[in-house]
Amino acid sequence: MLFQNGYTNIFTAVSFACMLVFASSCTKDDINNGTGGGGTGTLSARTIMDTAYGPDPKQRMDIYLPAGRTAATKVVVYIHGGGWESGSKSDPEYQQHKELLRQKWPDAAVATINYRLTSSNNIHYTEIMSDVSAAVNLLINNKTSFVTSDTLAMVGASAGGHLAMLYTYKYNTGNHVKCVADFFGPAKLSDWSWYNSFNIWVGKAVKDVLIQFNGAPWDLPLYDSNSPYAVATAQSKPTIIFHGSLDAIVPLYQSQWMQGRLNSLGVPNEYHEYLDGHGFNYSNTDDAMNKAVAFLKSHLK
Repeated sequence: MLFQNGYTNIFTAVSFACMLVFASSCTKDDINNGTGGGGTGTLSARTIMDTAYGPDPKQRMDIYLPAGRTAATKVVVYIHGGGWESGSKSDPEYQQHKELLRQKWPDAAVATINYRLTSSNNIHYTEIMSDVSAAVNLLINNKTSFVTSDTLAMVGASAGGHLAMLYTYKYNTGNHVKCVADFFGPAKLSDWSWYNSFNIWVGKAVKDVLIQFNGAPWDLPLYDSNSPYAVATAQSKPTIIFHGSLDAIVPLYQSQWMQGRLNSLGVPNEYHEYLDGHGFNYSNTDDAMNKAVAFLKSHLK
């Protein structure tokens, strides 16, 4: 879902060391609980719920570590949607995505993240992208404790799909994220027609949501700088995109444009359309997740 709360089928800088101290005081399962080590392939499965990657209550993540993991175990980061202003990793739709990811890729570690939302004061793209970066850094810096690799893939739905692509194309400075899967996320925030539309399904003008995320009304360079379509380059990571042909929230043509852009740049990609809306039924979600996992596996080497 891009939007929620009636929308259906929608750091205070601190050192990293301080973040970990905070995390150890707030997690249900301490990150450094002595279950890491040599990566022998005989480790038990481990779940770390609501661990903190920053001081804000929204800066939490769930980490699912598979049995038998080793230092070569790949990590998938899942980002929820909600129009950047709502939503949670605990929402049923995103829980379903997480469970399907774990079922179809049982030897991968999966991390689902919450992040600060634009419905809070002074939260815009800068803060949200800082959160995604901090969550990724926690996973990378604790790979020895977790017994995982620092080789990552990203998956996101709706606004989370946008964030997954934007991070992978623009903020992935350590080159740890190797590929990305986008489920019906907006690709071009600098879409004047979309910006000026009123969406009856969400009950508000799209511009109101985009202004909150970008922190400013229409500003073409700013909106382009936050658009996966505009920031993609020939060096961008392999991308798989899914969109519903009946989507009434995020225009189908944006994903079509994104595919065209990736093709023109020579970036490996796949694009799949379903006869569905914004948020797929179970059958389509299951099929799409099969395709996503196969694609991500092929590019995580």
